[in-house]
Amino acid sequence: MKRLFLLLLALTVGAETISAAGRAAEILERLAAEFRAMPDYGVDFAIEAGDYRAEGDYAVQGADYTLRVGDAEVYCDGEVRYEVDNERREVTIVEVDKTSRNLLNNPVRAFDFLGDDYRAELLSEAAGRAVIRLRPVAAEDASAAGSITVTVNTASMHPVQLDYDYDGEQVRVVIRRVERLAEPLVRFDAERFKGYEFIDFR
Repeated sequence: MKRLFLLLLALTVGAETISAAGRAAEILERLAAEFRAMPDYGVDFAIEAGDYRAEGDYAVQGADYTLRVGDAEVYCDGEVRYEVDNERREVTIVEVDKTSRNLLNNPVRAFDFLGDDYRAELLSEAAGRAVIRLRPVAAEDASAAGSITVTVNTASMHPVQLDYDYDGEQVRVVIRRVERLAEPLVRFDAERFKGYEFIDFR
């Protein structure tokens, strides 16, 4: 009888684990679908990293985006990223890391956690919010380095918060607004940055 009880208990725990994993996958799919349904959209956010605090926003149109954090600006045409440091009067030009899911590196894929790079774990779901931790399946995979914890409003299927943990360094991004773009995406214009130093790493 005791052996039968332990077997039933193991099966129940296993079923709950599968159910939680399935629910995490369902929420992530619906989150990604919500953003895929918006061809053009804008996001306002606040960022916290140690003692650093800043306000930011970004706008996405297809594979193109603009990003602002504090006084810094970023423009991307889907292939090339122009990072503008207005304090140093520099423009750094780099190729886009299309595999990144980090909101500050590649906002186009910031909420696309589908695929085999991450293993999803439902930490909690209550009061209309679900908290899911994503861990890289392969630690040696640079594109999936570090863990991400995403909090989702399960009524709107919009993100509430992202917590990135890269080798003990934590960055928190609080999402304040998600909505469709009301105006065309602003493009990079070198004329605006005359007198800036251009550093090209392509």
